[in-house]
Amino acid sequence: MTKFLTTLLGLSLLLSACSDYKTEEKDAMNEVIKVHDEAMEKSEKVVHNNILLDSLIKTKAVDSVQASAVTKNLSAADKAMEDWMHQFEVERDGKSHEQVMQYMANQKKQISTVNQQLDAAIKQSNQFISTLKK
Repeated sequence: MTKFLTTLLGLSLLLSACSDYKTEEKDAMNEVIKVHDEAMEKSEKVVHNNILLDSLIKTKAVDSVQASAVTKNLSAADKAMEDWMHQFEVERDGKSHEQVMQYMANQKKQISTVNQQLDAAIKQSNQFISTLKK
C-alpha cells in the first residue's frame, strides 16, 4: 500500500510539473505574440508612411539623399518584420521545456529588436514627411 501511495504521489507531482511547464511555455508564447502584435501595428504605419513618402517625392522638390535614406530605413524595417515572421516557428512538439523556453526568450528578443527598428523608421519618416507637408 505504501508503494502504491508513493507511486501515486510521484505521478501527481510529475503531472503537476508538466502542467506548470505548459503554462510557462504558453505564457512565454503570449509574451512573444504581444510584442509581435505591437510590431504588426507599426508595420502597417511603415507601409503607410512609405506610400505617403513616395507620393510626396513625386509631387514636391525633395532632398533626394535624405528621402532615399528614409525610404531605405522604412523598407529595411518592413523587411525585418517579414523575415522574423517567416522564421518564427509556433510548433513546439519534440522539444524539451528548456528548449522551448530558450527559443521563446530568443524570439522575444528578436521581435523586440524589430519593434525598435520599426519605431525608429516611423519616427524618422514622420519627421521627414512633416517637413514636406509645409
